Amino acid sequence: MKAKSIATLCTAVLLATGLTALPLQATAQSARPIIFEIEGKSEGNETVGYTLPEEKAAAGNAISLKVFLKSTYHYSLPVTVSMQADGHEYSWSQTAGTLKGYAYSAADAEEATEQTNLQWNKLGTLEIPYLFYGEIVLPFSALNYGAGAEISSVEAISLTATAAVNSNFASGDTWIVDGVSLYLFEANFATVEGGSVTIGEEIVDFTQLQPTALTHETSRGNCVGELQKATEEDVQVFRAFVNEYNSECEQMGDIKLIETFSLGSGFSSVGTERASAEFLKKFYRSGQIAGCEQVLEAGNGALAYHIDSGDYDAGKNSYAGLHFNFAKKEATDWSGAKGITVFVENTSSCLASFALEVFQYNLSTGLLEQYNLNDVGQKYKTAYAYNVETGEEFSYHTQTFLRVPANFKGWIRIPFSQYAAPAWSMAPAYGNEGVLDFDVNPVVKISMTRLFNVNLEMTLIIDNVGLYYSDFGVGSLFDDSVPSIRECVENGSVSV
Repeated sequence: MKAKSIATLCTAVLLATGLTALPLQATAQSARPIIFEIEGKSEGNETVGYTLPEEKAAAGNAISLKVFLKSTYHYSLPVTVSMQADGHEYSWSQTAGTLKGYAYSAADAEEATEQTNLQWNKLGTLEIPYLFYGEIVLPFSALNYGAGAEISSVEAISLTATAAVNSNFASGDTWIVDGVSLYLFEANFATVEGGSVTIGEEIVDFTQLQPTALTHETSRGNCVGELQKATEEDVQVFRAFVNEYNSECEQMGDIKLIETFSLGSGFSSVGTERASAEFLKKFYRSGQIAGCEQVLEAGNGALAYHIDSGDYDAGKNSYAGLHFNFAKKEATDWSGAKGITVFVENTSSCLASFALEVFQYNLSTGLLEQYNLNDVGQKYKTAYAYNVETGEEFSYHTQTFLRVPANFKGWIRIPFSQYAAPAWSMAPAYGNEGVLDFDVNPVVKISMTRLFNVNLEMTLIIDNVGLYYSDFGVGSLFDDSVPSIRECVENGSVSV
């Protein structure tokens, strides 16, 4: 029996009990986990299961799962956790609402003390957030047969990953790949009593198993995902992502950089080829295919985003999209920011355009909400620019897509007042409440989309995406009471 005493009540139980959580004690895991990985387009929900060698008496009133998730197509992975008990199969299910899990602050941390949001979506399915590494405690009282029932034994446990087309995100059916890497460490019984949780007898230690010990099946079509034992390189990648996620964002003047298009120092131990692959896999695609590649200058990263006529299919929709989740937890906190800014270079001699859309994760509904410049009530939007090569600062009108002047190289700022929920997303089927509330809800991902017909053979070099925190003017010609964009970038500060 494994004895892990926890002086806590895992917050997944707090919703029912209303008690206060204390630090979660756990042992760091150094062995190699099993990875469930999907790199293609899922044809249906895929289930990974483990049947115990013999039926095991329930040693507690909950189950604890230790996992790490690196997904791409969605900020979170909808997962149904089920178990066979007493000859019946049961699943955990909740109505929509915010729960908490415990995340490890580093890959080698011995305590899981940081709380992180876990959601149950509108279908009652648990959603594991991007780059979550930690413990999830699931009480038996939240099983689908009703609160208060007792489980006397467990025969098997399984996890079903929901295919993108079935997710609660509006554009799930346009993703080209699903991209899921779910690391499975262990499952244990847990006892929730009063104000504490004790992680007790081990159900399964996946680090001690080979993939052949697990079953893998799909609800329809073919299994696209694969089960594999993590290699030493996989473990290095896992450690790099966890440590990067918990590191602070860089700052530049009054800008907090939320995406620098380069991997953190933790990836120095990962091979160059694997690190490059991990970087490109971060940017998943929708619509038609657009080209992207990393540009490195003096160790700093940038993204070359190009639209090639040879990739265009006139029989399909006319846009291409690149989307990415944030690699740092701190990047999801937009409270106190005035707007979004991007450093971009238009390498062509004519106007280019792209959309910079943001996705807020609504903690009350469990839904991603999309916001962009596409607001029928305000046809023209205002952007502000600072060309670092000419020193020129100016404001200009733009519309649905952000226009980038010919041969422009510098910073563009967009106040949050220019963003709105697109009309289609306000339909009941999508559930967008239409209120950007950064004090309550995290912003977890960004989409960069471009139209083919007006951007063919054009490349944009996107160096940094950030949040700015100061009021500013475009130079001092009309108002010298506020700093210019240049002054904000060079001498400003991030203050909330």
